[in-house]
Amino acid sequence: MLKNKIFVTSQPNRSTLQFVKDTRLKDTNGDLVGVCIPYEIDTKYYTAKVDFWLDEIDKATEKETIKAYCEKDTEISKVIDAFVFIFDKKEPSTFDTVKEWLPFLDQAEPGIRLCIGTSSNKALDMESDAEINDWCLSNSFDYVDMDEKTDIPMDKVGMELALEIIQTNFWDGMTKKNVNGIAEDEDLLNEIRELKLAQDKDILKLGDDDDNELEDMPSQSEINKMRNDLFGDIDGEDGLDKAFEAIQSMREHGKNLSDEERRKMAAQVALSFAAQLGL
Repeated sequence: MLKNKIFVTSQPNRSTLQFVKDTRLKDTNGDLVGVCIPYEIDTKYYTAKVDFWLDEIDKATEKETIKAYCEKDTEISKVIDAFVFIFDKKEPSTFDTVKEWLPFLDQAEPGIRLCIGTSSNKALDMESDAEINDWCLSNSFDYVDMDEKTDIPMDKVGMELALEIIQTNFWDGMTKKNVNGIAEDEDLLNEIRELKLAQDKDILKLGDDDDNELEDMPSQSEINKMRNDLFGDIDGEDGLDKAFEAIQSMREHGKNLSDEERRKMAAQVALSFAAQLGL
């Protein structure tokens, strides 16, 4: 049984259907309870066949329905690897429903937790916006505000950002592509992602008693410098070859370093890869 389902839920305001339409999937003729829509993710690095599962849950039956999803050992929790919760920013209280889903998420352990605030003519007040962002960060959710704008080149917001987040997952059954003749090493990518998660956890521990462990991790400026050194010319004709040559050179240099210095340099390389790949 493949763990390749994307579960999308909201209250009945058609935002669930709109999210799926915006990803260029077929219409469902208004039926949004238990609907399953096949979709193929196709990126530069891999293809993966997944399914969108849709469920708009009425406010009146919300608690009972979510409780049913949270029942232990359900087949649904075993196949979901992305959870997308959509709330209406015109009614900020609709965000609170996502908290009811935590027992289900603890059981399903999806690779992606995504919260989306729909477009609204009226912006959230600063306090509500901060509370939503803080809660999402504390509960491993990516938050996408559909009204967010950016002037930064290559920076993604809105639906493009939501799709990019979904594409960062390591989907069951994914087929890797060869990029410039070099196959992606899934084990290496998993190690990089785990190291990035460890770094994020260390950052959240600031002020605790784990300062010594945090000192072993490279600073953000060190990671940014390493990323620029390795990938600054990545778009050039031989940019990828140069990046791997630089890594090989660092490996040779690392043989003369202490264990602590070598571990820190390896972390810099891995985390710069994570930043470059958007992990």
